[in-house]
Amino acid sequence: MLGASWRQRARSILCPDTPRLEGQRALVTGGTEGIGLATSRGLLARGARVVMAARSAAKGEHAGSQLRGELGEQLPLDFLPLDLSDLAQVDDAASRLATQLGAERLDVLVCNAGLWPRRHSVSAQGHERAFATNVLGHFRLVRQLMGGLLANDARVVIVTGDIYVLVDDCTPDFAYRTPLGGMLAYCRSKLGDLWLAHELQRRHPELKVRAVHPGVVATSLGGPRKGLAGAVSHQLLLDADGGAQASLYCATQPDLPKGAYVHNTHGIVKLPKGDPAADAARAQHFWELCEALCESRLPA
Repeated sequence: MLGASWRQRARSILCPDTPRLEGQRALVTGGTEGIGLATSRGLLARGARVVMAARSAAKGEHAGSQLRGELGEQLPLDFLPLDLSDLAQVDDAASRLATQLGAERLDVLVCNAGLWPRRHSVSAQGHERAFATNVLGHFRLVRQLMGGLLANDARVVIVTGDIYVLVDDCTPDFAYRTPLGGMLAYCRSKLGDLWLAHELQRRHPELKVRAVHPGVVATSLGGPRKGLAGAVSHQLLLDADGGAQASLYCATQPDLPKGAYVHNTHGIVKLPKGDPAADAARAQHFWELCEALCESRLPA
């Protein structure tokens, strides 16, 4: 992590402007602010038709106005209300998306949305909220989209973070009391995202799944940075556009290997033996756990 952060502005991936994406449809979760907004902008600039998914309709309207002001009033952009922490709302969003798409399918899915909790809370289904939002909600969304809304060879980008190395497990019931616990909850969810990416690729080899570490980015995730911390962050961290480059790279470049873990400064990373994220058996068990949680918490 330390080596990756040193001079990351000069070393980070820059996504080429090509290939163009005219005629392709993309969905970006958390697409209305931060890295998600920059990712939406990058896909639109390359010609894709984009659906931005997020909880706040007001933020969606503001982001849409901003992008249309930058890229043109006729921008092929839609908003999808989506609260990933609530499985029932994920299902509702998938139904709305089916109406928006009509006979079309998604060519690109960027699972970008992420929550770094300030305090412990649980989702509508009773799961720790970072797990519910960052992991289980995305799991449920992918499963729903595979029911005819996702192209057979779609590119699926799952945004994780190398901060996962601070933990060794991801569970739905992690309890904590302090801000440090909130950070650990976020780290655990990023390990879970790597397991989901691995298992999704194994179970569905027709897809092009990539996990991505976007870099250490100066967004609102983790809380505001003021004073000296804010000044240091401005100098050392990537801005949102810089943080979106690795996601855009994974979403657009045709020659990346399937199942790759792409790091913004290290490129394609081969995880060492003993790294929890490289444990195929735990990834399979984790997928099965997510399936069981979805089945037990939703009406038949």
